[in-house]
Amino acid sequence: MTLMKKRCLHTQLKGSTLVEVLVALVIITLVMALAATLYAKIAYKRPDNTVALQLRLKALAQEAKREGDFETAHYETDDNLLIDRHTEPYRGDTLLLLLELTGQKKGTGETGIYREIIIKDIP
Repeated sequence: MTLMKKRCLHTQLKGSTLVEVLVALVIITLVMALAATLYAKIAYKRPDNTVALQLRLKALAQEAKREGDFETAHYETDDNLLIDRHTEPYRGDTLLLLLELTGQKKGTGETGIYREIIIKDIP
């Protein structure tokens, strides 16, 4: 028993000061905020022209609903949009229609799609 080593139960570890911890926390927060901002800009990148095209397609869909014109058609609008309007029964239901408008801007090649489910009027 005399050969037993003496163990020290209370060893002191070198710690960081409060200033070092706060600086590290600020750096980590800034890096995370920068990464989140870059991700949001890349993931949700949607030019204003695309939004305008979507709004125009929605307006054309509302106009078709108001007039009751659900026939498949291909036409060009005054503002140089090539529109394809396509309707089909939604999931085989005779009272529901899927109205799909596809628009393409002449010259720029921007495209947009608008889909809406419409309840067909019973004659």
